[in-house]
Amino acid sequence: MILLNKQNIEKNELELLKTATQAFEEGTGLHIETGAFQMKQDDKYIDAVLQIAMPGGGNKTFYAEIKTAITQAAIGHIVEQIRRQNHNNPVILVTRYVTPQQADRLKKLKVPFIDMAGNAWIDEPPLFVYITGKKPAAEDRQIKKVRVFRPTGLQVVFALLCNPGLANAPYRDIAHAAQVALGTVGWVIYDLKRLDYFLDKGAYGRKIINLKKLFTAWVEAYARDLRPKFHMGRFAMAEHEALENINWENLGIYLGGEAAAAKITNYLKPANATVYVPKDINNFAQNFIIKKRLKKDPNGNIELLGTFWNFEYQWQFKELVPPLLIYADLMATANDRNIETAKMIYDQYIARHIEQD
Repeated sequence: MILLNKQNIEKNELELLKTATQAFEEGTGLHIETGAFQMKQDDKYIDAVLQIAMPGGGNKTFYAEIKTAITQAAIGHIVEQIRRQNHNNPVILVTRYVTPQQADRLKKLKVPFIDMAGNAWIDEPPLFVYITGKKPAAEDRQIKKVRVFRPTGLQVVFALLCNPGLANAPYRDIAHAAQVALGTVGWVIYDLKRLDYFLDKGAYGRKIINLKKLFTAWVEAYARDLRPKFHMGRFAMAEHEALENINWENLGIYLGGEAAAAKITNYLKPANATVYVPKDINNFAQNFIIKKRLKKDPNGNIELLGTFWNFEYQWQFKELVPPLLIYADLMATANDRNIETAKMIYDQYIARHIEQD
């Protein structure tokens, strides 16, 4: 039996883990011993250890990655997180609910999972389990979101992650950079303090802490809550033109996603272009659509989104969105090639900024 250390893991995660393992046991007849603790191993953290008792004797050990909620768009980032850990034992995703579509995607990406409804996929010979289609209990369908991970809160967090020194600026400057109302900044900072992401040392200044954990939470929430708010539609060019031949400079836009990643990695040939345009400067978006002769097309390879920040990121690619957003856009596709490219961007442009504390 592995003992639980409840001080180092959030209460809701412990409850989630307990319910998911019980549902797994009821659905399979297999027993799980659980140990929930944030164990550090070679600079890697493990949420929990699960030992599944095999029918023929012995145990199969898994390290658990606990997520209170997942979306199809956040799967890419979760998969990249798990792969980056490179543990000795297989990692299993434990979450509230996995839809049939999410189950199929996780299965293709070879990520074992169990959820609170009893859905599961494990392919670790001699153990094989695949259960899908079970619905969550009614009380588990609504997940209360912390305010800081709602859309306007995510805009503030994005500005702070891209500009760590901004934490010391007046609230009015933070609001301007994040394109939110001044009153929003106060409750976002309050939530960040409460969640141990923000340190206020009075006369000695303010700073963002636990950057890596905050970055992970932001990427997952961005795909679910912020990105859809600024989505303006998909378009196709009137004349067929290869994306890599389009000159995106001096258009007043920012390029993200695959097209931006191709420019800074030379690793993939972009199939889609994610273009961020100002939404409120003389109807810029409509003028851009007319100028580039774009036609509304749900299957088009050009996606337009509105910008949700008001600062210049300090790097050499002025026509591209900040690397954090390129990474998040790639992860939102849950495409394996894009996940690989996102990891390259993380290693080269992001890791040194968020792994410093």
